[in-house]
Amino acid sequence: MSSFEWFLARKYFWAQRRSAAAGIIALFSAFGVLLGSWLLIFVLSAINGFESEVKRQLMGRDAHVEITRYQFNPFEGYDSLRTQVMQEPGIVQAAPYLVSKSVIAHGKSQDGILVYGIDAELSRNVLGLSNVIKHGAYRLDSLYDSTSSRRYPSILLGYSLADRLGAGVGDKVFLADFSKSDLLSGVFSPRVQPFIVSGLFESGMYQYDETLAYIALGDAQKLFSLPGQVTGLQARISDPYASARMADKLEDRLGFPYRAIDWQAKNYTLIKWMGYEKILVSLALGIIIIIAAFNIISSLVMAVNDKTREIGILRAMGATRRGILRIFVFEGMLIGLTGSLIGTVLGLASYWLQKHYGLIQLPGDVYFVTVLPVELHIRDVLGVLLVTNFLCGIATLLPALKAARQDPVEAIRHE
Repeated sequence: MSSFEWFLARKYFWAQRRSAAAGIIALFSAFGVLLGSWLLIFVLSAINGFESEVKRQLMGRDAHVEITRYQFNPFEGYDSLRTQVMQEPGIVQAAPYLVSKSVIAHGKSQDGILVYGIDAELSRNVLGLSNVIKHGAYRLDSLYDSTSSRRYPSILLGYSLADRLGAGVGDKVFLADFSKSDLLSGVFSPRVQPFIVSGLFESGMYQYDETLAYIALGDAQKLFSLPGQVTGLQARISDPYASARMADKLEDRLGFPYRAIDWQAKNYTLIKWMGYEKILVSLALGIIIIIAAFNIISSLVMAVNDKTREIGILRAMGATRRGILRIFVFEGMLIGLTGSLIGTVLGLASYWLQKHYGLIQLPGDVYFVTVLPVELHIRDVLGVLLVTNFLCGIATLLPALKAARQDPVEAIRHE
């Protein structure tokens, strides 16, 4: 690269053009690149923050690995299975569970839900349920009902589910099991059991708070007529991000008919969608940069028209076509580089302010966090810089080629 060509590119970049429109277009081009880079870096950091927060919530609340039989058929003898699972290095705790569909009713309200029967003490170290109790307490023993002067088993409800039912801590709700009913013959023989609400949990995840309830394992076995049986085991491991490898190890250890699924595979759709969302947002904001790149083309075309006579003089003095080409490519890239660098600085500054001061607040009743989470990935910043400047570089080629192909004699005669 000739220092003279670089000097002329900078001179043309800062020079006042004869056409005011050309100067305005150049300004808008740089501003478009600036705005696109700024928004991309900050929005990508917000998406990264949400993704990390969702994963943290899932890892903290869900079991890292679940062991079941194929087709999820309940089975007996889970104590020996738990002993084998606990022998695998990296397993922190394993707890049995039984899950089934049920109908819950309170007053005139009723809804279909999933009921988990768990061992309260073992599951305390497997699930993060005890950490998200909003009202009441984490307990699954029997509670006294003052209205009937009797004791009933307790139940933990999702906060949104309880709100929809109009139930609160201390209220009596009813669970019904219709699994033994024969719909074809019209025989309905649901098993109904009253429960006292001991606590309400709020995980912040819609699919949990709207549809789940937890009762003691023994109460679930009684309600669903599955004495001594469980759906499987839920396990917590020391490294949640190694859950896929742990699931493979457990399947190899236990063999058929057992299968193991980790928390990432269980929430595959959600995690995959967050990745797609990042791509879609990047493409949407990238349109701003593409528009700015087209403005660079217009700006440089006007610049070439303004500098036609000077191009002819340079060619007459011995400048090569390639040299003229580089001058205008450098000028266009200066527009893109200036905009992208300033935009990157603003994006990083916005990220830092949000990270340390939480300027953007979120409604707690809508989101599972009250402050917009942000997380910066260096590869995102480098990607924005590289793609932005690549697009700007491509945009310079057409007007730069036009400048390079000018006939020296005709260019000098240009007025």
